[in-house]
Amino acid sequence: MSTETGVEKNHKKIAVILAIVFACLILGNFLVIAYIFNWADWIALLIFSLLFIVPAYISNASMVITGGGKPIDGGRTFRDGRRILGDHKTWNGLKGPLYIGIPISFFIFIVFNLLWGPIKDVILDANTQGLYALYNNITTFQYYFIGGEFPVNLLVLIIRIVLASYGAVIGDLFGSFLKRRFDIKSGAPFWIVDQLDFAFVALLFVSIPGFIAPSIFLLPDIYIIIFLIILTPAVSIIANTVAYVLGLKDVPW
Repeated sequence: MSTETGVEKNHKKIAVILAIVFACLILGNFLVIAYIFNWADWIALLIFSLLFIVPAYISNASMVITGGGKPIDGGRTFRDGRRILGDHKTWNGLKGPLYIGIPISFFIFIVFNLLWGPIKDVILDANTQGLYALYNNITTFQYYFIGGEFPVNLLVLIIRIVLASYGAVIGDLFGSFLKRRFDIKSGAPFWIVDQLDFAFVALLFVSIPGFIAPSIFLLPDIYIIIFLIILTPAVSIIANTVAYVLGLKDVPW
């Protein structure tokens, strides 16, 4: 019992330290981008990154909502004698992206399509004023906001959403597999991996079309990749830590 208490205290310290570190990383990222380019470019970077990865975020959360029931690994163990994935990774969980993640994501982008006219005017006006140094091409905004030119953009959006959603699924399952290999119990924190596995694989999946059809799909630039690697664990770690400090959660993970 004392060992468990010591481990929990250690994890709580790690959570607080990581929350501070990632908060500093986000601030540092803003300062660097604002210094090298412009503050408006960082805002654009934030928006592009969120629009690029939002289907993965929603789908990852949706698996918790639809989860339960028969585990994917069927209770089988790996050659190390530990469960392959564990009881929390179920077939019902895989329905989350299909029933929740993909529909909600597509609805979000349909809304942006309907609002693209006034959004485009604001961007062009800001560009005329010289607010953008890094992202000064309207086609970049158009790709991340609505997928490109109509009607090809609808196909682009569907492909992006599906790849991000099920990339998140594969990443989450891979993270669970690694967790079992390190003999970390379900519900116990596996720092950084827990927060980044789904987004990292989703990012890889959504990037694939950019290599196959570069005239239609844009590859995320290095700034977006770096920002997502910082932002994804930061959102989870900071939110959970704040909730713990405020007494809204028993543990900060």
